[in-house]
Amino acid sequence: MEPFLLICTILGAIASVVAILAYRNDHAKKPKEEKEFLILQFNSTRSLSLSVTEKLENYCKKYNAFNDPMFEGTTFGQYILMLKKSQEKNLSKEILDTMLSLSPTKPMIDSMVKSLENQFNELLKIDTWLDSKLIIE
Repeated sequence: MEPFLLICTILGAIASVVAILAYRNDHAKKPKEEKEFLILQFNSTRSLSLSVTEKLENYCKKYNAFNDPMFEGTTFGQYILMLKKSQEKNLSKEILDTMLSLSPTKPMIDSMVKSLENQFNELLKIDTWLDSKLIIE
């Protein structure tokens, strides 16, 4: 019975080491590729936000549409201001530097990338809508 107990103890120790390494790789390690993708996603979202803002401002100047409704309860001018505030608060270079200085873990990076992807997709919808509106008018 002692050899069986010894084998179980060794297998248990090996399983513990594997579990600790797996946890470390998934949660504690600061993965380089994920961090680079976060930077890419951040810069892409920031760039699209700035582009959409510029297109909206040009549209409003061309058609004097700052006070026209863009969505129910929101004018073009209000939406432009909202985009600019969001850029300052969420998409500035300082925010990116701060995020990276925190040495985010993989779950933190994944969460930030998901949020940026959602923002990017919503901005892309607005960009596509605005492009179609400019073509029609």
